[in-house]
Amino acid sequence: MKPAGRSLQVNGSELHVVVDGGGPPVLLCGGLAGNWFDWDAVTRALEPDHTVIRFDRPGFGLSAPTGLPPTARGEAARISALLDALGVVDPVLIVGHSMGGWYAETFARLHRDRAAGLVLLDASVEPPRQPALPSRWRYGLAAATAGLVSGLGLQRLCGPTVHRLAHQSEPDAATAALMERIVTRPSYLRAVLIENAAYADLPAEMVPIRGEGPLPDTLVVAADPGRPWSGAWLRTQRGLATELGAHFEVLRPARHTAMIDRPAAVAALIAGMTG
Repeated sequence: MKPAGRSLQVNGSELHVVVDGGGPPVLLCGGLAGNWFDWDAVTRALEPDHTVIRFDRPGFGLSAPTGLPPTARGEAARISALLDALGVVDPVLIVGHSMGGWYAETFARLHRDRAAGLVLLDASVEPPRQPALPSRWRYGLAAATAGLVSGLGLQRLCGPTVHRLAHQSEPDAATAALMERIVTRPSYLRAVLIENAAYADLPAEMVPIRGEGPLPDTLVVAADPGRPWSGAWLRTQRGLATELGAHFEVLRPARHTAMIDRPAAVAALIAGMTG
């Protein structure tokens, strides 16, 4: 499978970007360890009537690594710079999945004139807490762990299987080959573990950001797999919608990676926000 898209220099880093279709722009922002191809089926459903923009954050997909931990403000600035590099002047509907929801929401608040709307797909919801370890220790431990796992050959041995289990997907042969190439790179594992380490810092960063600007029309979408513990998660997602003054929808049945599990339904909800 030939990789789609192109590389662009954005804020000093080389980003892999894929643009499909034509019409109102939609920008898809993946979650932890996400790659552009996770949105393939959603893109196919949207591209007849929308310009669909996908990109890989540094270290993920085919984007070059930076080794730096993400911040909500930094990722919002990266998205804005990416739109500049693509020459996109119309406001975009931005979609954030899981951890990417924090980045999408921050962009929508801090770059209000560039956001036509916001969709949060099974987005991360965490109260601010004091992490047990200082940030520099967590990031150092993440980098050291990535180096050890890669050096022992465990990433190459187990990476593709772990990725399939985490994303709850069975890609076709062509996508599986491309996925294996990506998830067995040491820089990919390093980016995953460093972003995971940043998870503890982002909720506190979001507190002042949520006071800085209003949101555009916003939809919170919760995935309900129908498990006994789903009720607690749905209450959390409904609470997020209430806090943000957003619309609320439930996809049922759907797993966390709903863009892979229920792409037609996800695309329909996204399209409904641009109508």
